[in-house]
Amino acid sequence: MLDDDRKRLVRDSLDLVRERILPASTQFYDNLFVLAPDLRRLFRTDLAGQGMRFMTTLTSIAELMDDPAELAEEIDALARAHRGIGVRAEHFAPMGAALLVTLGETLGPEFTCELQAAWRAAYDEFAALMIERGGFT
Repeated sequence: MLDDDRKRLVRDSLDLVRERILPASTQFYDNLFVLAPDLRRLFRTDLAGQGMRFMTTLTSIAELMDDPAELAEEIDALARAHRGIGVRAEHFAPMGAALLVTLGETLGPEFTCELQAAWRAAYDEFAALMIERGGFT
């Protein structure tokens, strides 16, 4: 569950994530394709640009946690774009796992168990919203 304490932890870690966003951007996809190699077909060749957009979008969504109307707009736009390229509901789980691995690698010891639980809850909530609002099957 994404309670106020977990929201605060995620929000407080955003500056650190942004500081290290460039190394994380391609590492995320390396991790994703180890966990789910079949997802490679959904992505173009330039993963550096795609990864940068993913991490930037992720931090933008995290900043909108307390603004349900803005968050819904962002999620709706993301859902439309992802549905259009063939993303399915089952793709969200490996993406979440790859995100947590990448954050752990990127943040190192600063990625405490408590922060990991907060990011997991945040990702799970965002993914559930996208799946619901986007009508993913």
